[in-house]
Amino acid sequence: MSDSQKIKKRTCPLCSKSNNNNYLDYKSNPWKLVQCECSFVYMPEVPVFERMKNEFSWERNFNKNETVSIKKRVRRFVKGLLKRDKLKYLLNTFCKSGDILDIGCGSGAKFDNISDIFTPFGIDISEESAREANESFKKRGGEAVCAPSTEVLDKFGKNKFSGAILRAYLEHEHEPFEVLKNLKYTLKNDAYVIIKVPNYASVNRIVRGNKWCGFRFPDHVNQFTPKTLLRMVRDANYKVVKFNFFDYLPTSDNMWMVIKPK
Repeated sequence: MSDSQKIKKRTCPLCSKSNNNNYLDYKSNPWKLVQCECSFVYMPEVPVFERMKNEFSWERNFNKNETVSIKKRVRRFVKGLLKRDKLKYLLNTFCKSGDILDIGCGSGAKFDNISDIFTPFGIDISEESAREANESFKKRGGEAVCAPSTEVLDKFGKNKFSGAILRAYLEHEHEPFEVLKNLKYTLKNDAYVIIKVPNYASVNRIVRGNKWCGFRFPDHVNQFTPKTLLRMVRDANYKVVKFNFFDYLPTSDNMWMVIKPK
C-alpha cells in the first residue's frame, strides 16, 4: 500500500466544506486538527479503514502493563466509588426491552452489567474485539460484526432495534453524520440513542493542552463541543431528549446525550 493509499482526506463531517487552512496547535505528526468555519474540529487526513483495523485497533495500542502512579490509582478508585453507571441508568430509563445495537462495542464487556431484557448486537472495527463480543452476545441471542458501520447498518434490517449505544464511538468515526442518518433505518420509531463523546469545550482541554485525555491521534478523528454535537444530531433529523447542563459540564472531559428519531 503506497503512502497515498494509507491516508483518506475528509471534508468537514458537519457542514461538508473543505476548509482545511485553520490548523490548530494540537497535533501528533503527521496527524493534525483543523477547525472549520462552522466551528467543528476534526482531522482532515485520517488513516484508511484497513490501517485503523490493523495498526491502530485498541488491543494493539493499549499497554496492559503500563505503569500507573499511586496518585492516579487512588483518583480512579475514588471516582469509581462515586460514579453511577450512567449507561445502565440511561438504558433502563429510556429504552424498552429488546434488541440494542452497540456501535463501537469493543469486547462487549459493558453488557456484563446490563439486564437480560436487552439483547446485544454490536459493530466494532477491531477483529479481536468483535470476535470476543460475538462470543458473548451469542449467549444472549445477539451477535457482533467487524466492519465499517456505514457498510453494515442496513444489513440488520428495518425497524429492528429498541435502542442504540454510541458510547466513545463518534469521535472515532470517519463519517459520523452518515452513520447517524443510516442508523435511523434500523431503529424502531420509539427507539432511543445514547451518545457519549469527549467534550472539546472542557476547561481541562484548555489547561492540559496537547496532554488532554480527549486527544488520541490518529483514532480520535472528531472533536465535539455541545454546540456541534447538537447541530449534527439535529441535522440528521433526531430529536434531543436529554442534554442539559449537567450532561456537558465545562469541568467534565465527556458529555452525554439521549436522542430519538423524529
